[in-house]
Amino acid sequence: TTLPLPYLAIELTSLVLNALFTLANMALAIKVEINKVFSDDTQFVLEINYVLGFCIFLATLLAHISYHFLLNPRLESRYVATEVDIKTLENDKLMKLWGDQINAAYGTKYIGAWDGHGALSLMKAMKKAMTGGPDSPIPFTRGVVLRIDTKCEKSEMDMKKKQKSGQEDDAKLEPDKMEEGEGGSLAAVIFITVSERFDLASYVTGCCGSVLSSMFGASSCIPILTLRWGVVGFQWPFHGGIFLTRKSDKPIDDMSQVQRALVHWNRVSKNPCNVLMAPCYITQLDSYSFECSHFLNLEVGPSVIVDLRRYHGMEYKTFQRVALKKGNRRNHIGYFEKKGGTYTVSRQFQDFDAKHHEVHASLCGQTAQQRVGRGEARLICPVTPGIVKSLQDNHMKEFRRVFGIRVNGEAAGAAMLFEFPKSSLMTSDMQGLQHEIARPAHAYFAMLALTVELCLKERIDFLDFGPTTLDPKLDVGGRLIPTRTGYYTHSVVLRSFIKGGLDRFRQLNQEVEDRLKNEKKTEPTWAWAQPYVEIDFQHLTPALKKLYNVQPMLIPFPNPDAEDGKNSAKNNKNNKSKRNKKNKQKSPGKGGNPGKKTKKQLNKERAKQRRKNKKAAEKAANALADAKEALQKNPEDEKLQMAHEKALKTWEAANALVKADQEHSSNPSQRASRAPSATPSVSVGAQKIDELNRKKGIARASSGDRKIGSDKGYISEGNKLLSVPGSSHTPVPSSPAEQQNLVASIEDRKSLPIDHSLGGTQPVPARSSICIDISTASTGDRSQQQRLVPTKKKEQAEPSDQAQTDAVQAQDEDDAQI
Repeated sequence: TTLPLPYLAIELTSLVLNALFTLANMALAIKVEINKVFSDDTQFVLEINYVLGFCIFLATLLAHISYHFLLNPRLESRYVATEVDIKTLENDKLMKLWGDQINAAYGTKYIGAWDGHGALSLMKAMKKAMTGGPDSPIPFTRGVVLRIDTKCEKSEMDMKKKQKSGQEDDAKLEPDKMEEGEGGSLAAVIFITVSERFDLASYVTGCCGSVLSSMFGASSCIPILTLRWGVVGFQWPFHGGIFLTRKSDKPIDDMSQVQRALVHWNRVSKNPCNVLMAPCYITQLDSYSFECSHFLNLEVGPSVIVDLRRYHGMEYKTFQRVALKKGNRRNHIGYFEKKGGTYTVSRQFQDFDAKHHEVHASLCGQTAQQRVGRGEARLICPVTPGIVKSLQDNHMKEFRRVFGIRVNGEAAGAAMLFEFPKSSLMTSDMQGLQHEIARPAHAYFAMLALTVELCLKERIDFLDFGPTTLDPKLDVGGRLIPTRTGYYTHSVVLRSFIKGGLDRFRQLNQEVEDRLKNEKKTEPTWAWAQPYVEIDFQHLTPALKKLYNVQPMLIPFPNPDAEDGKNSAKNNKNNKSKRNKKNKQKSPGKGGNPGKKTKKQLNKERAKQRRKNKKAAEKAANALADAKEALQKNPEDEKLQMAHEKALKTWEAANALVKADQEHSSNPSQRASRAPSATPSVSVGAQKIDELNRKKGIARASSGDRKIGSDKGYISEGNKLLSVPGSSHTPVPSSPAEQQNLVASIEDRKSLPIDHSLGGTQPVPARSSICIDISTASTGDRSQQQRLVPTKKKEQAEPSDQAQTDAVQAQDEDDAQI
């Protein structure tokens, strides 16, 4: 538990004031006793007053000490912790034995599991890089390796003797005795990163923080504002450091006993840590045993892990289509390569740069400064050339690779890929970027995408990206794994400060978590929404299974691009036929022809194009104004003159398009003539009418200036009259006056009698008056155009005798009038 900081401030202030008040009363009583200034009654009251004040001070102090003891009890453990030197870590035979034990204890397939051999190799590299003191490759940082053994009488007596004799290495055993098993059976191996001068002044912003850091910070001569901070685990990569070597029937109790042995080692150590910090995932045993070891169990920001077990065998583009939502399927790799980006993934660090350790440390330093500027906490263990060189020389090649990127030949970013083959895990950490070069080329997003692509090719199950910059990592397929951290400290004040600091850090990532929880649409194949399965946990209890809705087993997703799938080709064929059928049914053209765009679609496209042209014209006008202004300032500059001419041409072209759009929208006849749907075509109904008319001896004009007068058997073309071939009517009059009268009568009769009893397309008989005017159709005048609606019937019936008789009588009446 923790007390609020205001309460602690009031309690400590009252304790100090009470002590000062008691001392003042004692001094006054002694002075009165010596000088005999006041009466005996007054002197007695003063003595009673300082006695009561002293009792109150003593009671307050005892309460504070009692609370401190309740928070930090001396818990017994059945294990004992022993520090291991570097010689033991260089014993290959012993390291192989320990690595096999770690792998066999709880397996290597749960989330957060590390390959035992890779973990021990990393311990050796980090311990060589962290020797402690100012001359260490990482200044004032020390790596500690502990082995946890079962207590026995001999080992306990030896430790007590060494502590009494004052030996420096009071908790070490010889390597040969370890291998023989003396000192008890091995229960766990622990790595601790100890920061000997954790700078508290760096958390004070502004000028005040700079002054405090220079006077009392880590690099000052009087480092009173520093702490010894121990991380039970690794800073690079950020991971817990407790590795059990045997399986127990009571796993949570066994882990708590190991943590108690760790606390006891810190208490009896020559230079104890003020704070012990143990990070872990919720899938690990550490997070459920902190309370039993009197660690402060706090939830911190989640970490991002890309779970690729369900997507094995997929290409990266297929993975994007299946595992990512549509808005996250951007081609960052293609954009990066288009901007001149290249990347290197190699186990030989010199393949990226000849001075890789210096370049990598410089890039990581720039990224660290940027994070501090955003308000994030400083790194406990900064990246230096020494640690990069130690990883290159001392960490086994099969457990690490360098990932470097360049933009136009210049180093833009680098990362270290830590590999754990038996766990099928890759961790990308120690990432550094030169943002001025990397940001325009989207280098960071390309690094993430390329790492995912690499893991898909090598069929790796997990890709751990760490707990920072959540959004970009989620966009490439990551999922959030909650993390917890155990804190152990004797100080009540430090407990409260740690609790408050973690609450603020937690708020930074709360927005991302809330957004994912409130996601309206979720597909079952999306990577960030995958459920937990039983093998994800180091030890699964019924309470955890219910709390996290754990599924019994893992079900891989089928590869949609797999060629050997039996149903894949069939499904693709069915889907293709469905799409084709849907496209045919979609947007039918006039006359029932599929595939043609409707007038509404064409108008919509034209309106969109007009908007684009208008925006382009505005942009060109602004560019022209800027070029003109620049040219006025420096009229003799040839480059500015060329730029002005280019901007002027661009503006003229854009302005011409806008004017054309305006003329088109203001002229209805032109707009109608340009619209394909307004241009008449010979429809199916019109073709059927032509066939019936030809049977009856009626001809149809094919040009806009030709009109048909079927009542007299004439065709007029302009001022000429032609006889209808095969017609039995009167020949063309020879007199010019009679021809003009006949043409005038045909011009006046522009209506087409239509019998609507058969769908509006039934033609009248041969003797009826038919005058079809097509000239108006070419100009788009719909008021003068007869619209022929196509009939749905396949065959048209012949007109009835009664209809023919009525039509003949009407025609005779018209002839008489003429």
